[in-house]
Amino acid sequence: MTYGPPPSPFTQSQRAAVERRQRRTRLWVSVIAVLVVVACAGGWLMWAGLPGGGKGDAAGGHSARKQAPDEVRETVEKRPKDRSGHLAVSLVDELEPGKTLNMPGTWATDTVLVKGMNSTLEGITIGTDDEAWHYNLSGAICGTTQHVTADGRTAVLFRSGNGKSLCNQLAFFDLDNGKKLWQVTIPTSKSSFGEDLPNVTLTRGVVATAWSGGSAAYDMSGGEQLWERKRTSECREDGFAGGRALVIELHCMPDPSKPLISEIRVQRRDPRTGEAMWTYKVPKGIELAYLVSAEPPVIAVSAGEAGLTEMISLDGKGKYRATIRLEDGRYDLDCAVDDMQSSALDHCAPVVIGRSQAFVTGGEQTEGINHTSNWIVSFDLATGKTVKKFDSGADQMIYPIRMSGDRLLAFKEGTDNFAPSSVVSLNPATGTETPYYYFNVPSEAHFMDPKTDGIVFEGGRIFFASTQVQGEGQKGKPARIWGAVGIESVAARHVPK
Repeated sequence: MTYGPPPSPFTQSQRAAVERRQRRTRLWVSVIAVLVVVACAGGWLMWAGLPGGGKGDAAGGHSARKQAPDEVRETVEKRPKDRSGHLAVSLVDELEPGKTLNMPGTWATDTVLVKGMNSTLEGITIGTDDEAWHYNLSGAICGTTQHVTADGRTAVLFRSGNGKSLCNQLAFFDLDNGKKLWQVTIPTSKSSFGEDLPNVTLTRGVVATAWSGGSAAYDMSGGEQLWERKRTSECREDGFAGGRALVIELHCMPDPSKPLISEIRVQRRDPRTGEAMWTYKVPKGIELAYLVSAEPPVIAVSAGEAGLTEMISLDGKGKYRATIRLEDGRYDLDCAVDDMQSSALDHCAPVVIGRSQAFVTGGEQTEGINHTSNWIVSFDLATGKTVKKFDSGADQMIYPIRMSGDRLLAFKEGTDNFAPSSVVSLNPATGTETPYYYFNVPSEAHFMDPKTDGIVFEGGRIFFASTQVQGEGQKGKPARIWGAVGIESVAARHVPK
C-alpha cells in the first residue's frame, strides 16, 4: 500500500510492502472465520423466512443494455446464487497516532478496488489484497467523480505540487491497470476569497470540469480540449453534474446595480460544444441548490431554512415538473460539499434518482438502546407524490445505493450487534424486497457512515470505504487502520493466495 510523494504519513520500502501482505494474510484468516459464522447465520435467516426468501421472488425483470465504452457505466447486477457474504478485498495498514490520511475517491471494476489516498491512487486486486498498481500524483487529490465509463475509466483532479499549490491538474485513468491516459492543466486561480476549487464529472465521451472562473470539456479519447467558457460578469459557474447528460449550476446577478439580489440557474449543455440547450431559473428565495441528477434533471434546494427543504424535478426541456417536499427533516438528505468531494454538486446521499422515481431515506427512529430503524420512500418525478415505502425492519437501517436496471439496490445495516447486514434489491413496481446476500465484518472495520463515506456496488460486490482516517493509540506505536472492505457472495468467492 503506497501513498505517493511527501507529505505522506508513511514510509515506503519493499520490506514494508512484504510486511503489509503478511498482515493482510493474517487478517484474511481471522475475517474468514468471522464470516463463516455469519454465513451460517445468513443461511438460517433465509430458511426462517426473511422477506424475499421464497422461490417466487425472483430478482429478474430487468436486463442490461449494451453500452458503448465511453458511456457512463450503468450495470445491471445479477442476483447471486448463494445468500452468504464473504470478504472479497480489504485495505488495511498502519498509521502513526495523531496523523490524518485523506482518502478521496473509491472505484471498483471486476478485478480491482481503487482508492484515492492523499496524493496516490492505488489499485488492490480483489481476492488477494495484493497491490495491483499505484500511481503517484504531483500533489494531493482535490476532486473526484463517482462516475466511471463502461470500460472502466475515470477522472481525478489533483494539485500541481505539495502544500498549497493550485488544484489545477486533471487526469484520466484506466482503473484496471492504473495507466494514466492523459493529463491537462486547467486555468484555476486564487483570489481574495480563497482557493478556486474546481469539480469534475463525466458524460458520454467527455470529461467536464468547472470552477468559479469558467468551465471546460475534454475528449475522453485523448484529452483534446473541446471547448472552454469564461466566467461572465453576470454568472459564476458553480459546478457540473454528469452521467447521461451534462448539467451545470450557475450563480447569477441579473442586475449589477443590485449585487445583493442573486438567482440560481440550472443549465443543460451540449457536451461536445458547450452550448446551452436549456436554462431553468430556480425560484426566488432559494439560497442553496444541488444537482442531484443530470438526467432526469433533479435539484435539491433549501428555501432559507435549516437543511434541504425540497427537491424539484424538471422535464427533458428544462421545464418545471414537480416538487418533492422533504417535510422539515422527515427525510434524511445530505448534499453538503466537503474538501474530499470538492464542489461535486451531484454527490448527495443517501438518495438515488431512477428514470421515473426518486428514492429518499426516511429519518431515523429509535426505541431503546440499539433499536433503530428507518425506511426508503419513492416519489414520482412527474407528480412529486409518494409511491412506495420500503421499511428497514426492526433493528435495521436501510440506505439506497444505486439503480440496477429498474430495481433499487440498497444496503441494510443491522443495529442490534447480532443480526448481519445485507444487500437487497427493491422493486419500485411491486414494493417487494429481494435479498442478495447477508454478511458481517469485524468490529474494527465498522468505520463507515453511509451518509458520508463511500459505498459502491459493482460486479456483485459491495464496497465500504472511508474518506478520511486518523491514527489512534499511543505515540510512537502505529495503529492498524481500515481504509476499505469489499464483500461478495460465497458463490463468487475469491481465495487469497
